Amino acid sequence: MNIKKISGIIAGVAMAAAVSAPASAVTLVAGDLKITINAFDAGTVGYGDTQGTKCTTIAACDAAASQPAPNAVGSEDTWGIFSVQSISRVSDGSLIWAIGQNGEYMTGMFGGIKDTYVEVNGQISPTTLALGTGGWLNMYLTGSNYNASYGPNGRLGEFGYKGITDVGGSLALSAVFGPGALGGEPQYSYISSFANNSISGGGQGFLDVTGGSMKGLFDTNAQVDPNGNMHDLFLKVTYGQTGRSAEYGWTVDATGDVQGNVPEPGSLALLGLGFAGLAGLRRRKAAK
Repeated sequence: MNIKKISGIIAGVAMAAAVSAPASAVTLVAGDLKITINAFDAGTVGYGDTQGTKCTTIAACDAAASQPAPNAVGSEDTWGIFSVQSISRVSDGSLIWAIGQNGEYMTGMFGGIKDTYVEVNGQISPTTLALGTGGWLNMYLTGSNYNASYGPNGRLGEFGYKGITDVGGSLALSAVFGPGALGGEPQYSYISSFANNSISGGGQGFLDVTGGSMKGLFDTNAQVDPNGNMHDLFLKVTYGQTGRSAEYGWTVDATGDVQGNVPEPGSLALLGLGFAGLAGLRRRKAAK
C-alpha cells in the first residue's frame, strides 16, 4: 500500500467532511426508518505533520501516536457514546418516536476500533488517514438520557459507561464493524481522515448486526462492500471538535448516517416490542 493508491479515499472522505456541524447529530437511515443520534468520540490523534506512512501494524501505530484516545482499552483508537434523538419515516417525514417520549431513551456505546495503517499527506495543510480493524456498537433502551459531561472518565470497563449501561436498561441492538471498508484491502473495518490542525474530518465502515431486541429489524445482510461482501448497515460520519466536546474531554463530536434496509410491515412491530420491554422495566422500578 502507498499514498498514491489511496489518495482517492482521502479526497472522498475529506469532501464528505468539508463542513462539521457543531451539534453532534448522527443519522441512521435503515430502509424507511431514520434514527437521529448525538455522539461524542474519544480518538487517537498526533501522528505528526511529516508526509509519509507512519505505521502498518497495530503495535507500530500504538508507538507512533503522541496523543492516544483518552481512556482507551488496550490498543483501541476510537470509542465513544451516543444518544438517539428521534425516529422518523423517510418516505413521509412522520415522527415515530422522540427522545424522552413516555420516559423512553435510547443510548449506547461504540469502540474497539484499532488503527492498523496510518499515513499523513499534504505539506501546507497536513491530513491524517487512519485505517482501522475491529470495532463494535451497542445500543440500549433506558429510562434516562446519557450525560456526556462525564467525559472519557465515565467509562466503566470495556463495554460500559456511567448512565448508559449501569441503569438497568435492555440491549436493543449490538453490531460489529465488518472488514471490507476499503476496496482492494479487505482487512480494514473503518476508514478515518482528518485535518491535523482542526481534527475535523470523516469516517466510514460497515456494520454486521449480532443481537439485541431489534436484531430482526436491522439484520438484513443487504449492504455490499467494495470487495463484494454483504453487511447489514453502512456507517459514514463527519466530525470536529466543538467547545462542548473539548470542555468535557472528548476528542470530537460527530454527525453522519448509517444506511440499511428494513423489512415491512414488521419493522414497527419490532420497534414497538422493544419499547414495550422498556415500559415493563419502568413499571418494575416504580413498584419497588
